[in-house]
Amino acid sequence: MKLNEYLDELNSPLSGTKQEEWNKNLEERLLLFRNYSHRSPLLYREFDNHVRTEELKAWYSTPEAGDLFQGTSVSSLVIPAIFDKPLDMKDISHLEDIIAERYILEHDRHTEAVCDAIVEPVDDWIKEGLFYGIVLPSKVIAQAFNLVVDTDSLVVNINGRHVDPHEITSYPLGIREEYFKWVKSNISCLQDLHLSRQEFEASLALSDVSKPNIKRYKNKAMLGPVRCNEIAAAMARHVKKLILEKTKQRIIPRGLEVVIYDTDTPYTYHQIMGYNGNPDAPCLPGLTLLGASGAIYAFRWLYAYRVSLIAQKIMKGSLCSQVKSSFIPFIFMGVLVPRDAQILLDLNRLDLLRYSGNISPEIEFGYLSKDLLKYLGESGIFKNKIKENNKCVRLD
Repeated sequence: MKLNEYLDELNSPLSGTKQEEWNKNLEERLLLFRNYSHRSPLLYREFDNHVRTEELKAWYSTPEAGDLFQGTSVSSLVIPAIFDKPLDMKDISHLEDIIAERYILEHDRHTEAVCDAIVEPVDDWIKEGLFYGIVLPSKVIAQAFNLVVDTDSLVVNINGRHVDPHEITSYPLGIREEYFKWVKSNISCLQDLHLSRQEFEASLALSDVSKPNIKRYKNKAMLGPVRCNEIAAAMARHVKKLILEKTKQRIIPRGLEVVIYDTDTPYTYHQIMGYNGNPDAPCLPGLTLLGASGAIYAFRWLYAYRVSLIAQKIMKGSLCSQVKSSFIPFIFMGVLVPRDAQILLDLNRLDLLRYSGNISPEIEFGYLSKDLLKYLGESGIFKNKIKENNKCVRLD
């Protein structure tokens, strides 16, 4: 199945009540922030503190041998899916089936140990599944949609200049536009998606020549996936349905979270997407966060950052490493006790579509800022108000 066909399937359930309520909530909250004229340095400093906290939590949430629980809150239970060879996926449906099968296997493998470790009753938790989410690197998504192209075809002579996609931001705008027209028409896997130049350039900037040792990838470059929020939302719904079917409703997840990240640092990506220089579109420096399912309040942006950092540390390029016969294409995330999920997550909205495209730091920061402003206001640092239509509107 091609990427455009997969995304077409997502259109039908997006008119549901939960999705419409979330879309309205997002628009209203972003409007408040955009009309908020006071941009105190304290707001950005507090955001930096939150980022550092997530990075520290990621550091001590990585599993050690023999430990079942090792972190806090949404990263307490981290279970990597370890295979003895790279996955040779036929398509995205094949990947979803592999994830569902492995979810069930790891759930059943760890249920007894979890029950023994927790004092309070866990029957409802076990019924809904030990794991609330799955974290995948972009390469796995690229494999599933066969987002590959001949490496030589990406380096093109435009007006006498050899354009290398990994250095696309160094070329004048006219060269970049000509390159976009020339190359896009020759990349069949991205046809029919009506990509913007920014989306296309971001995909090329995240392309990689280091791949799993599978024959069909020889002399190929693997492109970065696009429309990752849509992919994550669709995968979340499909995998949940597969788990229900495969266990005959022995495991009934209320929802599943899917997070997609890239190991590249985000600076070139942010430059291409137009975020550089905008303090309201801050960079998460450890990796490029590409997509996530769920309403933002159901699974926060910085939570997605934390679990991606943990996944990156565990995987360590294992998709293509030939040093050991262990490959980790995705990781399952769970909590320490059921009440963590009730307090920190909205399990019923983990599979919603956040918004179209990839993760936008501007949208995420705008939504998060209400909570940051509320915290600073409660600390007595400044009054948390905005002016809208000559009226005073409280953000908290």
